Amino acid sequence: MDEVQPKRQGERGSDISKSPRPSHLHSLGLGLTLGALGSLPAWIPGCDAFSLLLWLSWFAPVAGVLLGASRIDPLRFGAVAPALWAVALVMLDAAAPQPTLASPLWGALAWTGLCFMGMSLGARTRSTFTSAAAAALATAVLIGLPARGAIAGEPWPPRAASALLDASPFVLLGECSGARDMAWHRSLYAAVGTDRFQRTPWNGPWTASAVLAVGCCLAWLFDRRRRATPRAAGD
Repeated sequence: MDEVQPKRQGERGSDISKSPRPSHLHSLGLGLTLGALGSLPAWIPGCDAFSLLLWLSWFAPVAGVLLGASRIDPLRFGAVAPALWAVALVMLDAAAPQPTLASPLWGALAWTGLCFMGMSLGARTRSTFTSAAAAALATAVLIGLPARGAIAGEPWPPRAASALLDASPFVLLGECSGARDMAWHRSLYAAVGTDRFQRTPWNGPWTASAVLAVGCCLAWLFDRRRRATPRAAGD
């Protein structure tokens, strides 16, 4: 009996060593649901392409956390939601009297990378709600800081304002999508004091490709590590 017991424990440990994948239907349904939620601003009358980009700059990492925590396969179903967001942006910009974005495809690659980065966080989380809330808060802070959260007062010093613009996901998506310099966008110009300094905008193709590559690698690595790590019986 003493020799049999360790063997049974080892067998049990091997049975729970890998995280189960949700079904293909469940994974596809979750991707479509988050894709619809991310495209929601496109159905609001008066919404323009930049409004959708602002929403996606906040929503993409949060959606990634939810996808990663659900244990979907990032290489098979990770791009379902970002693809729907791309369709929404193209349709919204095409319906405008004058298209405002020169390269929405690069913007789509950039927010796909942000979504995959969120997946890497979701793949390691123990609390989906906590991680999603943390991602939502951090992203909102990065978006709102350049304009001081719309709080009246003196703008940031030029060097700090330029750095905060570089760190903003909204600025990233806008410039990757073809906006020449998001610092001159109406929502940022006065609050940031853009006329006080010069800033080099993000290079759309190179930046979007880099964000996508980093996001994909992180999502794949953390998903692989999670599936290789033994889980407790209650997980």
